[in-house]
Amino acid sequence: MKTFVKLIVLGLAIYGAWKLLPHKEPVVNVYLETDFIKAPDGIVGFPSWNASTAKELVKGPESAQIKVNGGGLLVLPSEASVETPVPAVVILHGSGGDWTGRSVYLANRLAQHGIAGFAVDTFVARNLRSTDDYFERLEKASIYSQIIDGFNALKALQQHPYIQGDKVAVTGFSLGGGSTLFSMFERVASGVIRNDGPRFSAYASFYAGCSLDFEEFEVEGSPVLIMMGEVDESMSIERCKWFKNKLEQHGVEVEMSVYEGAGHGWEQPYPQAFQPGAAITKDCLMLWNAGDEVIEQSTGYSIDTTLGAALAFSQCSSQDGYTMGFNAQAKEQSWQDFYAFLKKTWEVD
Repeated sequence: MKTFVKLIVLGLAIYGAWKLLPHKEPVVNVYLETDFIKAPDGIVGFPSWNASTAKELVKGPESAQIKVNGGGLLVLPSEASVETPVPAVVILHGSGGDWTGRSVYLANRLAQHGIAGFAVDTFVARNLRSTDDYFERLEKASIYSQIIDGFNALKALQQHPYIQGDKVAVTGFSLGGGSTLFSMFERVASGVIRNDGPRFSAYASFYAGCSLDFEEFEVEGSPVLIMMGEVDESMSIERCKWFKNKLEQHGVEVEMSVYEGAGHGWEQPYPQAFQPGAAITKDCLMLWNAGDEVIEQSTGYSIDTTLGAALAFSQCSSQDGYTMGFNAQAKEQSWQDFYAFLKKTWEVD
């Protein structure tokens, strides 16, 4: 374990030194900005940008050094039209990307029930693939960039003639679920699309950690659904109960579902099993402070710096492994819970 941690710290230090060198790579816009009147669905794109720290996020697009088109797959219900606009869900993938098709599956299932599904792919938008290494993903597609993509997808959908702009929810798997939870905070939303920009009308996380907190705890206020696996050792059910209670104290309606016998990634296309040696970060508690820096609370280090992140995660994380993989019962029940949550929130049939 000590040898592994030393290697991680050394790797991050080398990466940090490399980051200090001048690099100028051309932006590859995999997605093209879409005119929804000419191309209402399918592969679509929208303007977005990158951020690697909380401070860069709150400075907004005007200060962004790298601007790039976000995008993904938009699936519309057959009945969607100018005369009958439909609600929509922005779907954010996990740290492994959407190469197993979780987001696309959910988008298609939503469309079958009268809701547009927008499977946003932050990795592909930054010209990343499943074979790219961790450090390249860290540089080009941080969680901050995924949050930014989510809001810019929301903004783009406001211009779609087939979408009800006031009924757009956000959801995500694992890392994307974390991005979903961050998106309810006004400090984040106002940073990306300013005070007068649109807001999501519902938030639902699939097996995400609830390790976030804000020094200035101001939330948008729409309903929240938290879904977790009972035997997912990578996430803390107790911490999510704490987070649920804190949101409720701020007037937010929160539902929480825990699925018996389910681990992490319960709709992934491989058998559920314990994965020894997999990294666990559930004890790494993040506080977004008033100075717009994210601090790991148990160590006091900023995760927005390369060295700080290395020191923090070397102390707060472990390699104890966790249970993950397909669980048919949890996959179906979580869908039913998610769909019921949306219908209740939007008051639709």
